Parts: sequence; structure tokens; C-alpha cells
Amino acid sequence: MTVSQKATSTSSVPAEEWINLILNPADPTDTWTAIFARLRDFALALASSPIGKGWAESLHRETIVPDRLLAESAWDLWQDFARCAPTVVDELKKFWVQTTVSGTAVLILDGLSLRELPLIVQAGQSRGLPPVRVEVRGSEVPSETDRFAAALGLPGRSKLYNNLAPGTFAFAGPDVHTDLLDAPFADCLASIPTSPRLFIWHKWPDEPLIHLHDDKKDGPAVVAAQTKAELVSDGFWALVDRIRQGRRLVITGDHGYATSSDFSNEEKNEDTIKLLRNHFGASRCVQENPQSPWPRQHLPPLVVRIDGWLVVMGQRKWAVQGGFPHLCHRGLSLLEASVPVIEYPAK
Repeated sequence: MTVSQKATSTSSVPAEEWINLILNPADPTDTWTAIFARLRDFALALASSPIGKGWAESLHRETIVPDRLLAESAWDLWQDFARCAPTVVDELKKFWVQTTVSGTAVLILDGLSLRELPLIVQAGQSRGLPPVRVEVRGSEVPSETDRFAAALGLPGRSKLYNNLAPGTFAFAGPDVHTDLLDAPFADCLASIPTSPRLFIWHKWPDEPLIHLHDDKKDGPAVVAAQTKAELVSDGFWALVDRIRQGRRLVITGDHGYATSSDFSNEEKNEDTIKLLRNHFGASRCVQENPQSPWPRQHLPPLVVRIDGWLVVMGQRKWAVQGGFPHLCHRGLSLLEASVPVIEYPAK
């Protein structure tokens, strides 16, 4: 979607429209594409409002109805998600092979969610840099770093460090430079070479920010404030400009994250709580244990099974010792599994 096509109102999608979209029989790929398009339009519309004002809360409220429908009525769509939903990796592959006189660059921000989409778009526009195209695409399942790295052909994201990506890397090539960065954005400028193609993965915001505050009551507010400060900073946009020097640039992420303290469904049934606690602890996914199989008869199903993983569906949390994390990912809610893809022109 080009910036000229973005929505101009921050009105939420009526519940009836979500019901018609999610519950009507259709090809699951088409349905997921339509869900992503509506989330994108809503997030883009927020970019026309004062910067950061209630964006995170608005995006969470927008996902309550579709998340409940997907987890409680149309759970087959989550079952089909890994196979049918258009993914970030799919989108990057299309971008990478487009013929152009400019070079090509990808910047992965670890844990970039829909909350950050309007921040990036508005901050860029304020600097005279509107995006060429904005999409929303799906994470891997579970919605976590290692699964995304595997989809890129990597044993782990660390293999990108210092231009040492293996030949299995999906974007490998003689003119490609890869790196894994964790320094403040302004300090990363010297790490960007003149190679025509770049694939850069930065650990922010997941490792230095989200995981630092995930168990704190004020964690969501702290993360929102610090995320906003970074994405409007001169350091971040200096890095963006350096990367897109002679290169088209896509900014995206490996997964989103959820504010579980705002989840619409806290389990109250003691048997269900015990089941979830025994299998998952306070996590949103776990590898299947043949010695402790998951009961298949539970309806509506609480989890998706994929490649030996059990992944919790929907805005669902439960009582655990020490409290459920206030910020989390690895599960299947829309804010965990939806990721922005924002393209900028070469400089």
C-alpha cells in the first residue's frame, strides 16, 4: 500500500465488519490478507493523529474483537496461519528480487509491532520522508526470533554478525553484507559499509527494552515511552539515511509483542488454569512433550500444534506464581503475529 492510499480516519473497524470478514467461509490466504490490510489501514490512520497519543491503547482495542473471533470461533484460521498467511519473509523475498537501479537493504528491528508502525511513518513524514509502501505481514509460528531466523535459512540471528552469514541464508550473495547490531542507533553508523545490498538485524527493541521490562507492572508504559523516544530520535533517522544511501530500504521485524496486562481473556476455570500452567508455565508456547500430551478434546482449542510446538491462541492469560508477564510474545494474538513492512526510497 502506498502512502497516498492510507486511511484518513482513526475510527475503528465496526465489529460487524470483523465478524463478516472472519466468520464468512473464504480461502484462508485471502482472509489473512484482508485481516492484515485492515490492521494496516487502522495503524496508518493513527499516524495522522498527534504523535503517540493513545496509539498503543487504540491498537490493542482494535484487536480485541478479531482476536476473540479467531480464538473462540474461527480457530481454523490460526491453524492455517503458518501455511496460508502472507509472511514477512515472503514479502522480503519479493522486495529483494525487484529489478531497480538502486541497491537493496533490509533493517530488521527485533520485536517491531503494529504499535511502532504509526510512529515510524509519522516521524519519517515530519522529516520529509514518506514511505513508498506500507504492508502488514505475518510472523513465523511461534512468533519468536529463532523461528524467524530459521525461515531466513539461519541457525540463529547471531550468524549474521560481521558479514559471516552461511550459504544457507536466503539472501546470501557476493554483493550482500550482513550484520547483527546492538549499539545505540547513532553509534551504528560506522558499521554500515558501501556494499550495494545490506541485511541488518538490530536487537532493539526486544532485547534491550521489552525483555528488561516484561515482568514490571509499569513495563508497557515504559516501553511505549522509550520506543517513541527512539523512533523519533535523530540517531535512528541518521541510521535510516545511512542505510538507504543508494539503496531502497525495508524496515520490518521478526515478530510483534503483546501487552498481556490488557488481554481480554483471563482464564477462570480451575481445570483450564491447571492445564495451561502445567504445560506452559507463564509462556505463550512450548515444545510438545510426548510424556505429557496435550488433550485434543478441549473445545474451543486453546492451542495450535505446529512442528512440535504448542502455541497459545488469542488474548489469553492465566494465574501463575510470580504473575503472568506484562509484555510477551511467542503466542498467536494479532499484536504478536502481525508485523509492519515499511519501504523507503533510496537516498
